[in-house]
Amino acid sequence: MSELSAKLFTQVSLEFFRILSNPNARIYLDAMEALAREMGDAALGISRQEAVETILEVLEESAGGLVPEDGVPASSELIPPRSQALAMLNRLVAVGWLAEPQRNDFERRIYLERQGEIMLGALRQIASPEQVAFTDKLQIACFTLMNPDAFADDPWGQLSGCIENVKLGLLELRGMQKNVEQMTKRQLAAQTLRENLAILYDEFSEAIGHTCYRELVRVRLPIRARQAKRCLEQIELDEALQNKMIREVIRRRLADDPAAAASHTRNRIHELFQLLDAIEPQAEEIDQRTADFARRSFARFRYLQEVGSARREQVQEIFEWINTTYAGNALVGLDLPEKFPDMLIPEAGLIAGLESLFWPRRRRTLGEISPIDADPTEDELEACKREMEASLRESLTVVRANRFIENMNFEKVISSADMPLQNEDDLSDLIAVLLHSEAADARYRVRASREKTDGDTVPVDSKIGYRIERFEVEKK
Repeated sequence: MSELSAKLFTQVSLEFFRILSNPNARIYLDAMEALAREMGDAALGISRQEAVETILEVLEESAGGLVPEDGVPASSELIPPRSQALAMLNRLVAVGWLAEPQRNDFERRIYLERQGEIMLGALRQIASPEQVAFTDKLQIACFTLMNPDAFADDPWGQLSGCIENVKLGLLELRGMQKNVEQMTKRQLAAQTLRENLAILYDEFSEAIGHTCYRELVRVRLPIRARQAKRCLEQIELDEALQNKMIREVIRRRLADDPAAAASHTRNRIHELFQLLDAIEPQAEEIDQRTADFARRSFARFRYLQEVGSARREQVQEIFEWINTTYAGNALVGLDLPEKFPDMLIPEAGLIAGLESLFWPRRRRTLGEISPIDADPTEDELEACKREMEASLRESLTVVRANRFIENMNFEKVISSADMPLQNEDDLSDLIAVLLHSEAADARYRVRASREKTDGDTVPVDSKIGYRIERFEVEKK
């Protein structure tokens, strides 16, 4: 058994912690909070009757009361509710959360036990963590180490003060990390633009940006920590300062002899080295989490801006109600209330068809590679052309061709000689236009110039290094 557990379980029993893990933990915690609020700061406690009434109010606000658990009667056996409140009070006293000492006047009063008060305070901090503000503890420790005169008179006191300041400063940095992490989770759960912007500009900007992160950047903490480590190395090698610290350790009875005092001093210096080494990784972690918060906030804002609106939310609520109320029925056969307008949608389906759904990937098998002859036949050449044409048709869609024609900004007809082709992407768009000129979805027609010429000479245009046979495009 470790030293901590040995000391802890001499002060409290296992039943003390079992209150937090039983099925009625929520009711017990709310009851303890109500009792602590009722007692306030007074040292006189409250009467047993007042404690029962306070717990009874908590039970009335909870749904269903106590549930059965091992070793405790079920709620059905604790009728009326006052008996449930009395049983809860007796159990809290028995396990050590509350105290009911004997008095000379035989009055029964309830007090908070010290361990129960400590545990309740810790649970409050976990449930509602305070906003961390970056203070100057780390900066003070670094400046103290970089000041040679600070260690001249009281080196041991200054060393101990630096260790405590760095510990508290690292605790602040970890608190900053936790706050940024919690705000990131809240930002991802934001449902409206108002909530998204409130978290970003009101809460994060005020609680983290101004009081924490900006101060952290301003003091250049990683650079200060490296400078402080170099100064600490010089202090470790200074024999005069080492002798002063050894004498101070012996005077304070932290060690019995000079050898033990020297070992104790070296351990404290090594502890400070380790604490200083932890500053830079903590600061970098805060930088990463802050950048992640900014990136996710912007992504959430874009999502809510594009998807969310008041009208969409109202329509979504209507259809969610229909899905819940009329599950399994056809949309056209719904018997809707009179306040709803008649349904004009004959059937519901996917806007983009089944092609918009995700198709599971098929496992491909390895096949044998067929060598190509040096002199391919006409059939092989024709098959190769058909395969290339199919590949181009799959990648260069008619949507891309229509978009290219719309962006040309011409009235009715345009010649290929007047088309501004600037790069390879524009050339790919032009190929898509030619490939899908006969498609039913094409919003244009293509007429080749060779159809208008009687001779063998066909006009050709030079575009970005390619020779293109001239043609005209007419909008439908």
